[in-house]
Amino acid sequence: MDKLNTIGRSTLSGWRQSLMRAALRKICVHENVQYGEQFRVGRGAVISSPHGLVIGNSVSVGPHSIVQVDGEIGDYALIGMGVQIVGRDDHAIHEVGVPYVLSTWVADRPRRTRDAVHIGRDVWIGGRATVLGGVSIGEGALIGSAAVVTRDVPAYAIAVGNPARVVGHRFDPAAQARHSASLDRLTAQNEVRFE
Repeated sequence: MDKLNTIGRSTLSGWRQSLMRAALRKICVHENVQYGEQFRVGRGAVISSPHGLVIGNSVSVGPHSIVQVDGEIGDYALIGMGVQIVGRDDHAIHEVGVPYVLSTWVADRPRRTRDAVHIGRDVWIGGRATVLGGVSIGEGALIGSAAVVTRDVPAYAIAVGNPARVVGHRFDPAAQARHSASLDRLTAQNEVRFE
C-alpha cells in the first residue's frame, strides 16, 4: 500500500472518513484560505487569514491549533496539537487614545511583510509550539514542542526552546539533498488543486 495514502490513520472507513474530514474543513477553515488535496484538520482548530493563506497538499493541522496569518504552508507539513501560528502586528499599538480592542486590526489595513509566515515542505511543528508572523521555516525543519519561533529557521534544522534556537540538523548534506529530491518527485506527481 502506498505510504502517502495511509497518512490519515483514521479508524473510520472510506466514505465516513471523507465525510468527517469534509465536515471538519467546513467548520475549521475560514476566510482567505486555499488548501490542496488530502488536507486534514483536527477538531477545534481555527484556520483563517487576514489577506491570504495557501496550504499545500497532504498537510495536517492538529486539534485545537490556531493558524491566523497570511503566507503559505508547504506540502506534507505536519502541525501538531495546540500549535499557534499567529501574527505579531495584529492590532495597532501606537494609536494614542485608542484601546487595543478598538485599534486598527490587521485585516483593516494593507498587508505587511510581518503578517506572513512561510513554512516549507515536510516541516513538523510540535505540539503547543508558537510561530510568530514574519517568520520563514525552511523545508524539512523540525520545531520542538512548546518552542516559540520568533526568527527564521533554516532548512532541515531542528529548533527548540523559547525563543527557538537551532540545536541540530535532521540530515547530513548528502542525505538532505536526497530527501529534497524525493520531495521534488512527490510534489511533481501531485497536481495542486485548491478547494
